[in-house]
This record gives sequence, structure tokens and C-alpha cells, in this order.
Amino acid sequence: DSHGHAGVRGDVAQRGPAEVAEMSDSLNRLAGALAHSENRQREFLLSVSHELRTPLTGVTGYAEALADGVITGDDVPRTGAVMLTEAERLERLVSDLLDLSRAGAADLRLDPAPVDLVAFADQAGTVWADRCSREGVSFRLERPTAPLTLVTDAVRLRQIVDNLAENALRVTPAGAPVVLAVRAEGADVVVEVRDGGPGLTTDDITVAFAPAALYARYRGVRRSGTGVGLALVARLAARLGGVAMAGRAAEGGAAFAVRLPRTPPWSGPPQ
Repeated sequence: DSHGHAGVRGDVAQRGPAEVAEMSDSLNRLAGALAHSENRQREFLLSVSHELRTPLTGVTGYAEALADGVITGDDVPRTGAVMLTEAERLERLVSDLLDLSRAGAADLRLDPAPVDLVAFADQAGTVWADRCSREGVSFRLERPTAPLTLVTDAVRLRQIVDNLAENALRVTPAGAPVVLAVRAEGADVVVEVRDGGPGLTTDDITVAFAPAALYARYRGVRRSGTGVGLALVARLAARLGGVAMAGRAAEGGAAFAVRLPRTPPWSGPPQ
């Protein structure tokens, strides 16, 4: 309308001339498209805040520990290395946001390269063991002893792990476990996070990766997030040529995983 309200709909389609009816229908479609665009923008902003929160929390926690003198001696260089890694991840995320704003693209760039998943799991496990310890949650890392290499984008894979671990830690009570597992299954690799939280029903599993679906279902009943992180996991898994999966964990809670091919699905240069 003249005041810029996108939600206004025309109602003359059934009682005006054909041209007016057609115009009304076009305006209604435009209003619907604008509303959809606004919802996508909100979802994007939520996902960005979710993405940035995990590395920021890690850097802040380590910085506070250093400032308070909790971390001393030989642990200082190791802590500095972890903080540097987390800061580099933040820098990459900010660069991606700038790239998106310049190009107006909906997808993120991928940089596939050989990744040592054993070292990858050890690095991610170090951060999440500390995070879980602060919450009184036990952490366990399951990974092979033999080398396991995957051609993928290590930064995107770490985003997946962090989102799954953040989601698990949010719902896991003190004393219960969070497990990060990496394993080979045939020609694929599975990266999985399991927890000892309240778990998922059969209906939950079917909508687990839909934004806000579980949040709407359990709001006021139990602690849950917006679901943007899980939706992002599914999207990233697909972009990496794999699939996201949800189920029940042997630990009594939920199991979320991504199954990825050992070699990337791209035949051309990195996207």
C-alpha cells in the first residue's frame, strides 16, 4: 500500500474487471514473495548469530582462563594455538558474510582438500571436552587409530561438528555424556554426535532438521534451540555431497550425524 506494508492483499479478484483481477492476483503473489523473502532474511540472521556464537564462546572462555591464571605453564602454548584456530574460523565466517553481501549469493564457497579426520577429531574434541567440562557434562571421543582421510572442506565440516555439539550440550544434563564419533562405513565417512539428553521421538526425527520445528514442539517443556543450527547442518551436508541423519543414541538421548563420501562430488575446480 502507500505506506509500504507488504502484507496487504487485494480482494477484488472475484468482483472486478479481468484486468483488475489479474493485477490483484499479481500483487498478492508479490506480497507473498516479499513475506517469504523477509522470513528467509530472519532465518539467515539467526543462522549467522548461531554460527558465530560457538567460536566466540571458546575464545572468551580460554581468554578468561588465561587472565585468571587458571591456565599456566606448558598449557599456555596449547591454549594459544586453540584460540588462534578459533579466531581463524571467525575470520573465515566474517569473510564469507562479506562475500555473500557482495555477490548476493545464497551458497557458501567450498574449498575441498584432503583432511586427516583423526587429527580433525582430536582438535574438535579438545575444544568440546573443555566446553562440556564447564557444564558438568562428560565428553568422550571415538575415532579410529588408523589414518582416515576424507576429501572435503574442513571448515564446513567443523561448522557441522560445532553445531551438532552445541545442540547436544544444550539439552544434556550434568553428569550425562556427549560423544563425538568419527568412523568409516564402506565408501563413506560418518561424523556423529550423540548425547544423553531427553532424546527424540519418531515424529521428532522426521522434522529434526526443519528450522524451529523442535523448538515449537518443546517450547516451555524442555530446553531447546531455534533449530537453525540443525537446518544448517543438513544444508552443509548436502553441499558437501552427503546427507544429515537423526536418530536415537545408545546413551539414551539423540544421535545426529552426517554421512559423507570419501571423495568430493565435484568434477570441476573447488566451488
